[in-house]
Amino acid sequence: MIEPESNNELRRGAEQVVRRRAQSPAQAWPQIGRDVVLTEEDGPAGSLLFACRTDSSMANPLGIVHGGVTAALVDTCMGVTCSAQCARAATPTVTMTVNYARPVPLDADIRVRVRTVRIGASSAQMSAEVFLPERPEEPLVTASGVYAIRR
Repeated sequence: MIEPESNNELRRGAEQVVRRRAQSPAQAWPQIGRDVVLTEEDGPAGSLLFACRTDSSMANPLGIVHGGVTAALVDTCMGVTCSAQCARAATPTVTMTVNYARPVPLDADIRVRVRTVRIGASSAQMSAEVFLPERPEEPLVTASGVYAIRR
């Protein structure tokens, strides 16, 4: 098992991943660096914090953020964190579980905190929480994912 990078090293690696993804012709939401940005945080080693603003284009018929939008958000954030941890390697999703604890509101600033759970030779496990910045202790969504490491 590989030890998680320090937050400074991880952040530098994530910034490289963000720059590389910004040059990609892919147009799927979310675009890292445009729709979702890295924020500063002094969390545990192997963790990153991302920020995003929800809007009406993300609504489901109930008037809250659609679960698929939230799933894409946590998958993107966990993937960036994993790639940054793994020498900027491609890290496609193998499996992901998303748990919806509370509705994600529209027209709100939200945060996604990603933690590195484990890094092996060929795969890594990440976890994520979506929350409102004014209530970080109340997760709206939690997720976990396994990502292949293609070195």
